[in-house]
Amino acid sequence: MGHYCRICGRTRPNERFSGKGHKTHVCKECARLPKEQRLAIERMEDIWGFMNQSHISKKNLTALREWAESDDAEVAKLARLVIEVSEVKPHKRRRLQVLSEKRPDLLERLEETGLIDAHHRF
Repeated sequence: MGHYCRICGRTRPNERFSGKGHKTHVCKECARLPKEQRLAIERMEDIWGFMNQSHISKKNLTALREWAESDDAEVAKLARLVIEVSEVKPHKRRRLQVLSEKRPDLLERLEETGLIDAHHRF
């Protein structure tokens, strides 16, 4: 039974992790990636997670606002999109229905980016 790497998403054998890698759940291969690339992957996962949560909190919004100013264009784009969604409907219950009634343009952008799938992840 190995460990799960939170960067590449694979379950790897123990030998594929360094001492600190076990604790941080990052395999040796992913630890060699540039820091900016690892941060971008982690932030994208967090953004997807925010859409799956039952409520996008103020703490989440603080992080999203910071990431909206990111140098990585994709991270910044998704962060701004989730901020807009949270302004309309921060709670998950009936979020898609409210967006389709009030902001169909925003719902369409969620579909284009694929973030609408995060709403249905479990």
